[in-house]
Amino acid sequence: MKKMMIALIVMVMMTMSVNAQSDNMTSASFDRISNFLELRIDQVEPMKTAMEQFNSSMEAYYQLDDVSKGGEAWEKIQARHKATIKKILDVKQYDKYVKMLDLTVKNTADRIKEQLSASK
Repeated sequence: MKKMMIALIVMVMMTMSVNAQSDNMTSASFDRISNFLELRIDQVEPMKTAMEQFNSSMEAYYQLDDVSKGGEAWEKIQARHKATIKKILDVKQYDKYVKMLDLTVKNTADRIKEQLSASK
């Protein structure tokens, strides 16, 4: 069961990475996030940088050879990203961002579970 969860986390993050690698998708996604969070002008560039750093961390995460450390590495990446975002956004914006991020991860995990179930 533990291996299944780690594999699931890895697949979720791989899916998110594929979506983030497209320049058009990244730009469109950032515009939607920016509008949703109602970013101020002074928040736009720091937010872009934080999201680029998160994507870079995720790319490094996919290079992990030891799948057993995947869950721990994901938790560290996520915690570091949330701490960075918390410095940029106000409380209301941060709460919205965390809900959005958590929901995205949950929905992606559910979709992958469905795909795994369908393939068996």
